[in-house]
Amino acid sequence: MSIQQNRTSSSSGNVILIPHIERSRDRRIRAAVYCRVSSKHEDQEYSLENQIRHYRETVGEDPRYELVEIYYDFGISGFKEARPGFQRMLEESKEGKFELVITKSITRFARNTGTVLDATRLLRSRGIGVYFELQQINTLGEGGELLMTLFAAFGQAESEANRLDSKMTIKRKTERQEPIQQIQRVFGYTKNADGEIVPDENADRVLEIFEMAADGFTVGQITNYLNGEGVKTQTGAKFYRTTVTRILKNEEYKGDFVQFKHYVDEHRKLRKNCGEVSMLYYAENHVPIVTNELWEKAQRALGVRQKSKPEPEEKAPLDAFPYKDQLYCAKCGHRLMRSYTGGKNRWICSGKEKFTGSFCSGVSIPDEVVRSWGAFSEDRYITETTDRGRVTGFTYEDSISWHRNHTEKRHSHNAPVLSEENYPYKDRIFCKYCGGKLRRIIANNGSVKWICNNSSRYGKAICKGVRVPDEMLQSLRDYPCIVYIGKEIIDGKECYGYSRKPDQKVG
Repeated sequence: MSIQQNRTSSSSGNVILIPHIERSRDRRIRAAVYCRVSSKHEDQEYSLENQIRHYRETVGEDPRYELVEIYYDFGISGFKEARPGFQRMLEESKEGKFELVITKSITRFARNTGTVLDATRLLRSRGIGVYFELQQINTLGEGGELLMTLFAAFGQAESEANRLDSKMTIKRKTERQEPIQQIQRVFGYTKNADGEIVPDENADRVLEIFEMAADGFTVGQITNYLNGEGVKTQTGAKFYRTTVTRILKNEEYKGDFVQFKHYVDEHRKLRKNCGEVSMLYYAENHVPIVTNELWEKAQRALGVRQKSKPEPEEKAPLDAFPYKDQLYCAKCGHRLMRSYTGGKNRWICSGKEKFTGSFCSGVSIPDEVVRSWGAFSEDRYITETTDRGRVTGFTYEDSISWHRNHTEKRHSHNAPVLSEENYPYKDRIFCKYCGGKLRRIIANNGSVKWICNNSSRYGKAICKGVRVPDEMLQSLRDYPCIVYIGKEIIDGKECYGYSRKPDQKVG
């Protein structure tokens, strides 16, 4: 078959298509396109958009072709074979989805000669050609593979040369003690028009984070405060504990800069530097947001909290607490009940436990605080004092004072009374995973669930727990035996089951 070169043009540029595929006049060639950019910088993002737009206007509007798919990878090096778009293209080639792949150049297809050859040979074995626009090579044409191999080898060599040049540039800057700036994406900093690293509108939040840490706030409390205030990271995401920890541990906020915290290994993978490469510390590198004194104070506060591990308390029986029936939540008026979590005895709001956090945000007071009040005989309604979400202390008032201005909060539910008649299985249902009894909770809409008491009271470290809707237990109304209930996800659906014996018993 003779080969006729066809040229089509558009406002976006020219594309030369050389299909080596027999087709009748009324049949269009099913073509796919592959695009790639190697970094996530803004100009590269526009480049990817331009490539996709270009192919939609050329291949997509060419009457000879049916554009079936545009595969692309964004911010991934061509040396890597594990590119989602690239791998999806190879996978879907099995189905005969397309007959021809069009790509800008060999180096856009892959930077590694071996990858280029393996992929094109795989596609060729399935009757699929690859056309490289820049080199004007079609792998189904005569001499296509030889030319492609030569161009790919030259491309790989050029890339390696550029890599060595980059390393040499870094080495020379290092010898001149010139830091390579890499902190433009740090929360609280930005680059000005002159390319200088300067504080931005989030700098005040960074200062507040360090002040809170120095004042004794935990990382979790700071995280909850920021999210409660609606503060977003530099990428518009919510804050997590790891995000706050990275900020507090980052010396860049006091104006210093550490070069080579990460490095690229021989496989071109970014690695955390654990001593493999010498780090360089540049003091007073840019405008600081926090002072050295505040930064050090925050580090000391974090270090003290990390090292301090309080001795676990004894999980004593309820009779050991003479005030067990005299503690109440001042927010809703419901009694506090004992909880043993993390080796500590605490008193928590039973209203929140029975009816969820939407009924009452609750009170949680350590038993050691209650004991510090000494002996008392009257009922006490307890309130937390807080500072930016952190509990800083507790106050209380007696029953007469509290009832003068408050009434016990009632749940507007229609759930039946917790009785043997309404819930004949209530004393016969246990958690499959720990053997703990299931207890009833009522949501705001009146729906009833049964949850693992151990998991709820003592945390996930004791048991991962189970939460069972009451309607799932109706088949047990006339079942006389004790059952242990568990949950599994099957085909994306929650499925509940029970057995006569538990998987594990809590001692």
